[in-house]
Amino acid sequence: MTPLTATISPRLAEHDMDPASRLAGETVRATVAMLMGRGESPKPYEWLAARLALDGYSAAIVPGGVNVARAVGEVRRPGLPFVLLGSDSGALAALAMAGSPAVRPDGLALLGLPLLHVPVAGIPVADPPPRVLPDIPILLVHGRDDQISPLSLVRMTTRTATRADLTVVPGGHSVLAGPGRRCVPARVLLFIEELIDRIGDIDG
Repeated sequence: MTPLTATISPRLAEHDMDPASRLAGETVRATVAMLMGRGESPKPYEWLAARLALDGYSAAIVPGGVNVARAVGEVRRPGLPFVLLGSDSGALAALAMAGSPAVRPDGLALLGLPLLHVPVAGIPVADPPPRVLPDIPILLVHGRDDQISPLSLVRMTTRTATRADLTVVPGGHSVLAGPGRRCVPARVLLFIEELIDRIGDIDG
């Protein structure tokens, strides 16, 4: 099986969601822990969490300056699929924690995965770029014109990762704040739906 690469147009996810919308009174279908990248604002993550909530997914932003692995583990709910989502350095942190018994994600969503030691907002990367991707379902969302982590390098990284899907969106490194940002919730939602189906097939 070869990795899937898809390119999404903004018109496939054209509606902005009200960040005030929250999951309430509905059955939670999966949980998502979100790790922010260097110099990023929480606003795009709040917007993404609000969109995910409309489909029954509970998403939480993990704050910096805490025991991140423990905070991520606390987001997980017993019996529910759990996705670890990270952007930029948050994507590297997600990869570093993927094998931790305290975290144990069912899938990873990596936005703008940095593969070069290039500072962002004057901040270098703390975790090393991966040599290989872990053998779990992985969604990578990457900007077509990313100059921090060129798309060609990401394609090479996913070449031998049979459980990784690469989606290319318009814009550069900050996919949640760039022109392709409306594409991101659509692809993340599809990834989680596919993950739930896979888990259901295994449990069934």
